[in-house]
Amino acid sequence: MPEFCTCGAKLPEDARFCHKCGKPQRDEPVLIEEQLPPPLPSAPRIPPIGLTNGLAVRIALLGGAIALALSIISGQVLSPGVSLLWLVISGFICVLLYHKRTGYKMTILHGAHLGWICGLFVFTIMVVLFAASILSDPASFQTAMDAMREQLRASARPGMDVNQIMDVVRSPTGILFGLLGAFLLLTALPAFGGALGAKLLDRD
Repeated sequence: MPEFCTCGAKLPEDARFCHKCGKPQRDEPVLIEEQLPPPLPSAPRIPPIGLTNGLAVRIALLGGAIALALSIISGQVLSPGVSLLWLVISGFICVLLYHKRTGYKMTILHGAHLGWICGLFVFTIMVVLFAASILSDPASFQTAMDAMREQLRASARPGMDVNQIMDVVRSPTGILFGLLGAFLLLTALPAFGGALGAKLLDRD
């Protein structure tokens, strides 16, 4: 390292620059910053499918109301089996509508959850309508029970006590188990339809 700069100034020991003219006195390694490639855009995260998801709730409510109406109409005109098919279709339609509105590709679990919410609304609307019909016309419940009794008698096997069965059905325990069975059926079928819809959409 020189003791004097080209300008004539005496340099202190290990000086990197001249204190008089500012000229560099030794070569410094040039650090080149490595340019990293830009991160790849991540796939959009699907919001949780639940009762706190406003769009999912609105779609499930719409699908549930339509499914219940079509189930009642087709059950009266065609057969109960066709009415249950509408519940499966409602779960599929809910997933399709949610996919069209958001663009998200839903997993099977997401689809099943959305279909389950649809079935929850079907069950809730059905219970409200049933309770309203009984309160407005208490005789309608007895009429429904008499119709069920006649159907049981028509299909009863030898030795079957129809009156005892009807007593169980009309008891609080029977009503509770009937509601539980209806809840499981009305939520499981749309959940299956929603899972099926998510699976089919995932193949696109």
